[in-house]
Amino acid sequence: MSARSDVCEIITSYTSIKKLVWRESFLIARGKLRGNWGLEFRKDINGLRAIAVLAVVFYHFGVPYFKGGFVGVDVFFVVSGYLLTTIVRGELEAGRYSTINFLSNRLRRIFPALCVLLCACVFWATYSYLPGDYKRIVRDATSALLIRSNYAFVDNSGYFSPDARQNILLHTWSLSVESQFYLIFSVLCGVFWPKGRGLSRLLGGGLFFVLAAMSLIWCIWHTPANQPAAFYLLWSRAWEFMAGSIAALCGARELRVSRANILATLGAILLLGGIAGFDSTMPYPGWRALLPVVGTMLIVVTKRSYIARLLGLQPLQFVGSISYSVYLWHWPLMVAFRERTGVVPTPVDIIILLIASIVAGWASYSLVEQPLRRRARSGHLAFGLAGTIAAGLVFSGVLTWTEGWPQRLPVYVQPAIAARDEPNPRAAECMRDANGVQHSAGEFCVLGTLDGNRPPVAMLWGDSFAGGLQPTVSSILKDIGISGILASEGGCPPFIGTAFKGSGADYFPGCEKYANFVFKYFEQTPSISLVVVAGDWKRYDADYEGSVLKKIAQVLAARNGRMVVLGAVPDPLGDVPHMWARKEFQAAKAVPNMTVSRESQAKLLDEVARIVTPSLTVGDVMTVEPFSSLCSAKECFSVRDDRALFLDTDHLSKAGIRYIEPQLRAAITLSEREIEEARVKPHGSNPTAVALPRLRDSQPGHDVSSGRAQRAEGHAANTIEGMPGNHRCLSSNSVRSESSEPCGLL
Repeated sequence: MSARSDVCEIITSYTSIKKLVWRESFLIARGKLRGNWGLEFRKDINGLRAIAVLAVVFYHFGVPYFKGGFVGVDVFFVVSGYLLTTIVRGELEAGRYSTINFLSNRLRRIFPALCVLLCACVFWATYSYLPGDYKRIVRDATSALLIRSNYAFVDNSGYFSPDARQNILLHTWSLSVESQFYLIFSVLCGVFWPKGRGLSRLLGGGLFFVLAAMSLIWCIWHTPANQPAAFYLLWSRAWEFMAGSIAALCGARELRVSRANILATLGAILLLGGIAGFDSTMPYPGWRALLPVVGTMLIVVTKRSYIARLLGLQPLQFVGSISYSVYLWHWPLMVAFRERTGVVPTPVDIIILLIASIVAGWASYSLVEQPLRRRARSGHLAFGLAGTIAAGLVFSGVLTWTEGWPQRLPVYVQPAIAARDEPNPRAAECMRDANGVQHSAGEFCVLGTLDGNRPPVAMLWGDSFAGGLQPTVSSILKDIGISGILASEGGCPPFIGTAFKGSGADYFPGCEKYANFVFKYFEQTPSISLVVVAGDWKRYDADYEGSVLKKIAQVLAARNGRMVVLGAVPDPLGDVPHMWARKEFQAAKAVPNMTVSRESQAKLLDEVARIVTPSLTVGDVMTVEPFSSLCSAKECFSVRDDRALFLDTDHLSKAGIRYIEPQLRAAITLSEREIEEARVKPHGSNPTAVALPRLRDSQPGHDVSSGRAQRAEGHAANTIEGMPGNHRCLSSNSVRSESSEPCGLL
């Protein structure tokens, strides 16, 4: 009997607690808080909130059949527009609308829980983020409080890009868009809402519809042209809020049940079609956003339909009540999981993360949202928000001054921090900006010996890969006693003519003009007889870039000059310092080496071969093979002996450049010797090959530069038969010159 009584008591207690939880969950939705004068509580709208947040969460968690779950944000926008318009309309018609009170209620709704979430994310980052990442998250958190995080993200990357998925505060963009709409909407309503009837109301309504139509047209037109801006910014999202407003203004009349069921069914089909049918590869929002927006509108205006009754189910009501806090917490939990484990979540992990998101959302709703909405004074909230923003700005300044406060991180992570150091201390001075703006005193920075009375003999030419080699090449030129210049702009390869998609010159606005200027200068400066070319070749159109290098080789051949081409640099398949630090955090100790499979580089090698091959047929060209220094037979190093060989996703670090420096020095030195010898020999005779001493065996690679070794590795397609040019290539262990059977391209 005693045991039975205990069981009954437990069941009774559970029932009481459950009722309390539901009562708390519905308090905000039932309009019992100040500011929601007479707002009807609608379970169907609360259920729509649940559908929206679950769609977003399932999309972010990678749940099958939710590849278009990002449209849940569109549902939130429509619902927000509907509720805001309903509230404001009632207050205006009752004569008690105040812009200040309206914004105060929005502040009370959004910012307390957001502040707690931001503080938690910054705290998490303090113990695990590299300095640059730590400065970024503090800036992003401050931007979120200043309701401009959408602008911060549109400048960095698109919502669907791989880099964006590493941003723990990415989801705050929608809160900024929503808050920006609140601000503009509240002011416009106070000024332009029609006070009377008849013509004034007709004109006010007409203006409203015109603005909504303009926003929609802009969204559809701008998405193909600039998808990140169309996705993130209010101007292409305002029509979604205004669609909800239209539903509030025009959908007040109740429809017959039969008609409501038909419209609601159509709305559900449109909404679910977007959730299940869209994916991240499709340009969005654009016209596709019409599906979830119109679908949500149809459901909202048909509150007597069977869809409305389904949305009123108790589980959806619970999730809908805590939907805002669930949205806040689900994405940081997922990102933190990936950062800590370094793995893709399994189905079991996803279930655990989903439960954790709901628990964290309920806790935030119960402990932060509800208490502060009930009891906190508006002045106190505003003061707290202002203080938090000020603290964020001050902390951002401190992190800038301390370069990200690296001392907070463990000793074993410090080499990963050092790997971020720019290998070229004069990069800001000597490399052109993306828009072509120069910062150097002259058109080019001088390399090697500084003799202002003599024209340049050598030229280092290319994108930021070439810029990173500036100190090394300048030192080599100085040692052999010649002067040169640097022609480099980030993301801008050697180029001729008009930019086209995929050429490389189309990505940055200043590239086309600068690249053509450099090529013209090269053609009109006959003293330049030695050109060193480097680039992130995988970014460019292989056939076109190959024709440009061929043209350079032809110009040099007419001058009896030489070209040195830096071949393919291995792809580390990610941001190396970032991945290295994460791996060390996960292991809680130093990780001395990191590698990628050499098999993963096959496509890169083929593409670079297509770029380099044409130039080998017309001139005296020497290729430097980084693969032979940075790779072994089966793998390529991204970290070796506690030194990162890359400073980001593709650029070589100081340590990486040191590995290829012996080859580069040998190639430039040999080319200059042959140029000098050619000047004293009869025109057309072949220069005598100059034997170089064996390069010091300090690299992880082996000799894979010859055609025989190339074919042994199954890359015979990269070997050029019957090539009339004089092509040599340097690996870490050998030099091959005047080859009738040229060495293969790695």
